[in-house]
Amino acid sequence: MAEDTPGRGAPIAEHYGEFYSRRNPEKVYPVEFVVRTLLGTYPGLKIDRSTYQGSKVLDLGFGDGRNMSLLHDLGFEVSGVEISPEICALTRDGMARLGVPVVLKTGRNSLIPFDDGAFDLVLSCHACYYVSADESFAGNLRDIARVLCPGGRFIFSLVKTDSYVLKDSTPLGRGHYRITHDPYGARDGTVFRAFASREEISEGAGRALQRPRVGPV
Repeated sequence: MAEDTPGRGAPIAEHYGEFYSRRNPEKVYPVEFVVRTLLGTYPGLKIDRSTYQGSKVLDLGFGDGRNMSLLHDLGFEVSGVEISPEICALTRDGMARLGVPVVLKTGRNSLIPFDDGAFDLVLSCHACYYVSADESFAGNLRDIARVLCPGGRFIFSLVKTDSYVLKDSTPLGRGHYRITHDPYGARDGTVFRAFASREEISEGAGRALQRPRVGPV
């Protein structure tokens, strides 16, 4: 998840800190597409599950940490990045209660606070399309590529241009939109990169992600 300044009120980091503080559930459950991607058996999905044990994964924009228990159970060493120390603290406490060891740091999509080539897998569930002020989605992908090791995988979800979250949004050009009617009441003023087709995803992501293998879901 990236950080931008909404047209009204506090920055999104503060809005999301309050959002997760209010929710703060005792139990969280992994997102369906993450389960399907990591555990499913589909003809077009070629992931060797025997490689999970001991591999390093970055959960980029982890929110309440709902995918972290699954990642840990599969054998990954789990790290994460979120936009505020408050969110990191909440999730760190939640994972400690569940006995899931994690390394969590404050950062954003275009400025990931980990070394080059640190991860075998980057997972970005409903997060990598947030674009910081004066930056672009391509900049996000370049930093994601930087922290992936050679041959690493990037598993991610994106927003389609017909998504409800883009209702009445302001087009900014080159697939970027400023959100104006967020149903959560936390993201107005933030910028999303949205895509109209799988071909557009492949073309837009392929240029920025030259080393790692790309895996849109």
